[in-house]
Amino acid sequence: MAASTDIPPRPAGTAPAETAAWSKLHGAGDASAAVQPWLELAVATINAAVPGPDGLLGVMGAFVAMRGQDGPRFARVASVGEGAVSFLLAKSAERCLQVGRMSLNRDEPSSTVQLAVPIMRVDRLEGVVAMELPIASMSRIEEVTRLVQWGLGWFFRAPGEASTPDQDSWAWLAQVLDAAELPVALEAACTALATRVGLTRVSIGYGAAERMRVRGTSRGRLSDLPTDFVGSLSAVMNEAVEADTSLLVPAPEGQGAAVVAHQRLLRSREDVQWLVTLPAALPRPEGAVTHVALTLEGEGTPPAPELLEAWGMVAGRLAPAIAWRLRAERGLLGHAAAVVRPGPGKRPYILAAVAVAVLGLALFPVTHRINARATVEGMVRRTLAVPFDGYLAEASVRPGDRVTAGATLARMDDRELRLQRLDYQSRVNEARRQADEAIGRRDMAAAAIASARREQAEAELRLVESHITRSVLAAPYDAIVIAGDPLQSIGAPMRRGETVYEISPLESFRIALEVDEHDFGMLQLGQGGRLVLASLPYHSYRLEVVKVTPVASARDGRTAFRVEARLEGVEPQLRPGMQGIAKVEVGTSPLAWVWLRSVVNWARIKIWGWMP
Repeated sequence: MAASTDIPPRPAGTAPAETAAWSKLHGAGDASAAVQPWLELAVATINAAVPGPDGLLGVMGAFVAMRGQDGPRFARVASVGEGAVSFLLAKSAERCLQVGRMSLNRDEPSSTVQLAVPIMRVDRLEGVVAMELPIASMSRIEEVTRLVQWGLGWFFRAPGEASTPDQDSWAWLAQVLDAAELPVALEAACTALATRVGLTRVSIGYGAAERMRVRGTSRGRLSDLPTDFVGSLSAVMNEAVEADTSLLVPAPEGQGAAVVAHQRLLRSREDVQWLVTLPAALPRPEGAVTHVALTLEGEGTPPAPELLEAWGMVAGRLAPAIAWRLRAERGLLGHAAAVVRPGPGKRPYILAAVAVAVLGLALFPVTHRINARATVEGMVRRTLAVPFDGYLAEASVRPGDRVTAGATLARMDDRELRLQRLDYQSRVNEARRQADEAIGRRDMAAAAIASARREQAEAELRLVESHITRSVLAAPYDAIVIAGDPLQSIGAPMRRGETVYEISPLESFRIALEVDEHDFGMLQLGQGGRLVLASLPYHSYRLEVVKVTPVASARDGRTAFRVEARLEGVEPQLRPGMQGIAKVEVGTSPLAWVWLRSVVNWARIKIWGWMP
């Protein structure tokens, strides 16, 4: 289509019916007279692009309804086909007029699809285009919709009126500013410009010099995957931005810039006779975006210089609108980066602000805390041992079990002891009888010997009874078993003094801290801190240092000192043996010293070791 004319040249090989429609469209004196030929041409174009099944026509019926001049009522002004006013199509058009946007209805019983597209003039609804197609065309309904939308630019234009894109640039700016997403806005602006001016394709891109990217086109949404066509368009825009002027091919006289990328793209397009790219610089760079480029492709003779100037004004007005959208859509980090991004005259202030911030952060006083490995221990640790040599007969608890005072934990085998008790009881009785007989014979020496034997037997009997009593190992108080698992040793011989269980009360705990040797000198009695256990990571416990032991031990290749701390309050979920990390507060220091203290101390030791 010629860019400077209102009605494109009639395609070669047009059917007679279409020829008549083109003639009516050219000779229409007003908009009402142009609607019927426009609809006939639109139906013919869709039937050629999207044919129906078995060679039948794709559009079964269509009509156009426009707003009346005397009120808000809509009336049908053009129709094509026998099914132009079917009930389903009328309902779809009515729904489109009610909601002000495209309506699509799929009717399975009749195997038809009803499509209604609104006719908009800026923000005012002026009418609707409704078409009924076979249900087999559903897969290509987007293409049908696009063809209808491209043709809507014919409305609201007086026949023979020359295209004036500068007059409509404010409407396109409104589309860019009002759309929910920038890609959708750019696509709408490109489609509006191509339809209004009568161009084959309009594309918009933005970016920096030599890094321009295509962001929208009048032929639908661009693919996210890189293609040769998108790469060619990007090269064309980069070429125009580098030249800093509009580039037209075929090149007119006086255009001295290289147009290699433009000529390559023009040779690859059979339906395009000319190509122009209009660059525009943003008033203020938005991150990596410094330029906007508008590429227009058309048929017929190249546009006149006056039209190129008008299109250049369109690109100049789109550039700040796109910059505004980019500025509005950047996130919090983007706004922060824009504030600190170096610019003319900003670098010294940014460097000074960074230096002040770093210095202030380094000197900011914070609580100095020392990290240490921590283990929960019982304040009292009681050992239950084997009372005599013998065999283990019973064990009823395992480590981790809670026991009450007096509960039986284990029992030694006392059968041999009971037999010994009977033996010693009989010896006591025998010695008592012998002593009585000796006294009756007045044999005082024999009586004394018998009494001595009786006392010896009684002593042995008391020892055996004591062993029987101690054969039962009972808990001395409410506690938890922290060590010992004799269940595997039932029936095995055990020697006196061997540990059976270790128990600890639940009322009091102490925290054993392993403090690194580099931090040990900073600890003092009474210092507080917090403890977080690995098994209870969402709760911290307050602690206080109560004992500092200057005894070192090696563990995991480092030297540590044992420090004991007391918990403030007892939690029921605490158990001896739990481990975690404790942080002891040793004072207040600058943040830089807290971070660098270990490095400084290491450097001091190394320098001292190297010094002669």
